[in-house]
Amino acid sequence: MTQVVIAARGGPGCKTRCAGVLGPADREALTAAMLQDMLAAIAGCAEVSGTWVVTPTPGLAALAEADGARVVRQTRPAGLNAAFALAAAEVRERAPYEAVMLMPGDLPGLQSSDLAAAALLARAHEVVLAPALDGGTGLLGLRAGVYFAPTFGAMSFARHAAAAVRARLSLATLAATSLGEDVDRPEDLIRAVERGLGARTCAFLRQRLRTKGAVAPASP
Repeated sequence: MTQVVIAARGGPGCKTRCAGVLGPADREALTAAMLQDMLAAIAGCAEVSGTWVVTPTPGLAALAEADGARVVRQTRPAGLNAAFALAAAEVRERAPYEAVMLMPGDLPGLQSSDLAAAALLARAHEVVLAPALDGGTGLLGLRAGVYFAPTFGAMSFARHAAAAVRARLSLATLAATSLGEDVDRPEDLIRAVERGLGARTCAFLRQRLRTKGAVAPASP
């Protein structure tokens, strides 16, 4: 079985790349909607035995707990990699014989079937990677007992892959659309609406962006 960890940060400083399109309150609401869409997809994956959300944001922590996830609270925002390191340590203590899947909290189009495929790959490989469209990493999966420092960020897919090769860890890559379509920049907002990435996310963005004239009204 597999444990899944999502790193999500809310507050007025979240999703600042979208600040030209969405104000602070809307960016916080977007972050919450994306997290809820991801938690719903994870709940539909039979390969997952535990879901964790690591966050410094009380509102996101409460949302995650209400949806049945365990929460790892950060005392302050410290970046994706520090968040994953903190959560992975606790997950390994609680479930040392299960694989761990690490994902950023901006993949609202996540599909249960893609997550299941990653979990199955982790049975035969020590590291599983899914590339993001922008060259980053949508998912980093680790087989039970494998220690591998995450280095999420710009162009991290190639960095993760190279690190796995250097460490002589067996590596599988998964080119799954739903694990690659992160929502991080203004152009991603339009794409999320056009592709229907996550029910809550898409509904929120359609309403907000329509008022700005950025998207067409939904077809009746």
